[in-house]
Amino acid sequence: MNRYKGKMLAILKYLFLLFLVLVVFSYAMFQGGFVSWFLFYGVTTIIISTVLVAMYPFRIVSVERTLQKNVLQAGESVEVTVTIHKRALQPFFYVKIQDVVPKEIGTHDESGSLFFFSFQSKLAFSYTIRDVKRGSHSFEHLTLVFGDLFGIFERKKTIDCQTELVVFPPFQKLSEIPPNGNPKQLDGQKIRRSFEEDRSLAGVRQYVPGDRLTSIDWKQSARSAKLMTKEFESYQGEGILVAFDSTVVSQNDIYFENSVELAASLMVTFAEKQPSLQLAVKLHDWIVVDVSRFAVSKGLTALAKVKPSDKLTPVVHKGYQDWVGMNVYYVCVELTENLVLVCKTLVEQKVKVTLCLVAITEKDQPFISELEKAGITIYVENK
Repeated sequence: MNRYKGKMLAILKYLFLLFLVLVVFSYAMFQGGFVSWFLFYGVTTIIISTVLVAMYPFRIVSVERTLQKNVLQAGESVEVTVTIHKRALQPFFYVKIQDVVPKEIGTHDESGSLFFFSFQSKLAFSYTIRDVKRGSHSFEHLTLVFGDLFGIFERKKTIDCQTELVVFPPFQKLSEIPPNGNPKQLDGQKIRRSFEEDRSLAGVRQYVPGDRLTSIDWKQSARSAKLMTKEFESYQGEGILVAFDSTVVSQNDIYFENSVELAASLMVTFAEKQPSLQLAVKLHDWIVVDVSRFAVSKGLTALAKVKPSDKLTPVVHKGYQDWVGMNVYYVCVELTENLVLVCKTLVEQKVKVTLCLVAITEKDQPFISELEKAGITIYVENK
């Protein structure tokens, strides 16, 4: 039906132009004189050029979309520049270029621009996306709309232009970490322990910019007349794994995003001090990523792509065997009966589990009591 209407509208436009030419011609025939015939030839020339330009294909050499930043954190802004390279003598009256912005990426200005006849071989414009959301966003194509002087003819063209933007979750380096192996919770307050508490002193070295001030050995510094920093052994020689469970039963998106941020903060904090670190994220299944101080982006990318899942976490999973003997910081969005069973299974397999949440409610108290009896530490990050 729409296609039929489009054809009829095109026919009516041509009929209107023909009618306009006939009216001007009739006026010139009956009125006579230089002015009348000049009007006829002028209108005819404009109409013919309009039709020819409107029918002439708009040839594009290349299209590119560039981002001001390649690495973004949620909440930041990014400037997007769209550039179209065309032939220098390409005739057109006007063209409107519109960039198709992914949904839910954030707030943005007008993502298009209008260009009138130009001999320039490059058409470019920029716009800004503010408060970008965590996730993997895909820009897929641009739309170009061409028109004539009178707005009678209009053509639309879609151009593929793939651009991927991965927005990392927000994170912060924690000065202290949740405890591990101490099944106790104090009235919903934060239970924290410094990095140095869990490690023995290995030696001292000269201070370099970026070292923690709390690690400075002031006695040795006074003796040597220069700043000296304590060096610690790694966490009891055991590997650390930060696990993020994406299962959501009843909580809202705010809880989910805060939980992702907590997992990212834990991972980044451990990566600076712990040589053996892994991140496990439950997507369709558990995926495990090796993380190091110089490869944090791999873990952040996995957390950027995670979405809430209504699929319950498997109580028994072959991947849990690889967690045996490790300190697992298990970040979840909410407490459920299924989650309690998962944690108990991990404890039975000799996994040291610290369950990390961003908030607890009254209905969570029975689950917390059951988890503590099983020897699982509960950590609540109160903001």
